[in-house]
Amino acid sequence: MLTVPAKQSAITGLIPIQPSALKSAPRIEMHLLGGFRVVRGHGAELVADWHRRSAMTLTKILATCPEHTLHREQVIEILWPRVDVESALNSLAKALHAARRTLEPSRPPRQDSAYLRLSGAMLVLDTENVLVDADQFELRAKEALRFHEVAEYESALSLYSGDLLPEDRYEDWCSARRTYLSEVRMRLLLGLADALEVSGAFNESAERLREILQIDPTREAVHRRLIRLYAEMGTPDQAIRQFRICEEVLKRELDLAPQDETVALYRDLLQNRVPPRLLIREPGLETTEGLPLRDATPVRPFIGRQGIVRHLCDQLTRGGNARSGMALIIGEAGVGKTRLLEELAIAACRQGALTLWGAVGATSNRFACGPLAVALEDFVASRSATEREELANRFPELSSLVPSLAANGQTPRPVGLRDDPDEAVPAIVRLLTDLSSKQPVLIVLGDLHEADPFSLDLVRYLAHLAPRRGWLLVGAARTEELGADPALFQFIDSLTREHLTERIDLECLNRADADHLVRALLPGGEVSKHLAEHIHSRSCGNPLFVEDLINEMVEHGELVLSSGEWSESPGAAWRIPARVRALTASQLASMSPAMRCVLGFTAVKDDADISLEELRSAAAAIDPPIQEAAIFDALDRALASRVIEERGGGYAFRQPLVGAAICAALSRHRHAQLEEALAARNAPSVTLADQRRVQMVRTPVRATEATLPA
Repeated sequence: MLTVPAKQSAITGLIPIQPSALKSAPRIEMHLLGGFRVVRGHGAELVADWHRRSAMTLTKILATCPEHTLHREQVIEILWPRVDVESALNSLAKALHAARRTLEPSRPPRQDSAYLRLSGAMLVLDTENVLVDADQFELRAKEALRFHEVAEYESALSLYSGDLLPEDRYEDWCSARRTYLSEVRMRLLLGLADALEVSGAFNESAERLREILQIDPTREAVHRRLIRLYAEMGTPDQAIRQFRICEEVLKRELDLAPQDETVALYRDLLQNRVPPRLLIREPGLETTEGLPLRDATPVRPFIGRQGIVRHLCDQLTRGGNARSGMALIIGEAGVGKTRLLEELAIAACRQGALTLWGAVGATSNRFACGPLAVALEDFVASRSATEREELANRFPELSSLVPSLAANGQTPRPVGLRDDPDEAVPAIVRLLTDLSSKQPVLIVLGDLHEADPFSLDLVRYLAHLAPRRGWLLVGAARTEELGADPALFQFIDSLTREHLTERIDLECLNRADADHLVRALLPGGEVSKHLAEHIHSRSCGNPLFVEDLINEMVEHGELVLSSGEWSESPGAAWRIPARVRALTASQLASMSPAMRCVLGFTAVKDDADISLEELRSAAAAIDPPIQEAAIFDALDRALASRVIEERGGGYAFRQPLVGAAICAALSRHRHAQLEEALAARNAPSVTLADQRRVQMVRTPVRATEATLPA
């Protein structure tokens, strides 16, 4: 580095800057992206009268430097590297003076500049008065990469108007900054592609990936993502064409062959082993303006839950004991628990984690370790024969739990509940520990309300170990099951009290997100306010119910796109979706008679909330009567499972569709029985005609004087 003589230099001794001068200085905008431009003040006056080329270059150097501060020796080494010190200092003084005169033509002589300051030996571009577009882009990019929202990505990318100082493409002093900002742009495009794919906008996601390849065609990972996306969109011809492009570019530019992962994906394509995904329809393909929409298959995008996915990914990748070892997603049926787990698995894989997907279902009622057994079997079955053999030798205790570890291809008898599965637990822990030593491990347990007692005990044990290991357990449970399953309630309560798990209560979508979901499911036009209000009032923001209501209307041709807006067709009937009816029927089947009766009374009285007095009187009027204690117990369970809620002076269904489905599921005679029991409370007397009508019902209401008001 140059050594500046101790004597007074040509660029020192200036009059100190006055605060009043700074306050009156107009703000300057410096544009580096897409070419150098300087604009002064609100009048957008273009600054172009640069008296010296060195003055412009000096300004560019300070604007390009991230800190906007350089020692004068650094500037001299860049601009006059082979000039003696005295001459270089003199040239720097002239360049600085010319730059200041260009930026501030009315600046008083020998007064310091509001834009280019000298602090000791440091040259400073004052960012209080100078706005640099590259800084704004970088700041907005950091926010977008933090929040992972489509709008944030698009906002940041809109600030990137071109490469940094393309006219100085071959200058060393700006090449590092240019490369960095270009890479930030790439990260934004990749993030935007991810966010669009998650929301179901696959074509837009593919467009962003193609944009990246136009900038840098040698990025094989991007080629691979585009190949897979084409295949999942149901266009294998484009996927194969993209593989050929990738192969040719790598050979021409880098003299390399595609990686094994890319070749394996290509082989899966040829053998039709890449399953397609449902796509959001392209506007205008299935519908004609003014005609009903038919034969369409809208899919549910992922909306309103991205923050939870980011948080759980952070827990998975965070080191040390500060992280949570387990998370429980609690929510009502249809609120999106399974979809959240799917998106979490995708995001975790993209961050380099290994996902073990366990399913709890029919197998869990017969075999111990149900969800872990499914997860481990799925993992082992995906390994090569050599890896399976190695795993079988290292973990022989798991051979009865994981069929793919069986010797000689013989499937052993699975571990049943009457066996002693404890011997497999240490091997499970050792295997998970080995896997997590190489990469974070996400263990998705699925719906825990169907798990057997031994599986719950095993999960509790693994949750104790998880904070000190590199794995994260994630399970789900329906809110409705917590009030009906004491074992599950105790399991979750104990884990929460011991701080072994993080409980995440998944609520229905708020109105804004619910409307966003409706618009995503009905592309090609706006959604009428009336239609959006109707869907939200009936679904209460439950994503499954929103999707099913739209599907039901689509199936019956009751949605019309007219003048760029979706609305109901004239005479549209609001039906109860089949999936809601089936879900409600399965819930009713596991309830006690008293609880079914309470819900039945609440459903039949659909004009208003039902009061406690009405429930007690109707329960006493039915034959056989239901005791008050049973009614209170049923109410407690219904409130705990959040099927109904206290509202005003009575009770009502949290989800109107559930109440409507329960009412629709009642047989005609049962509906009449419940109606007459409710009516009996207000009847002054029981006539002979009333008695004959009641006798026509299979299970009659006993309307006696003792049950009627005085």
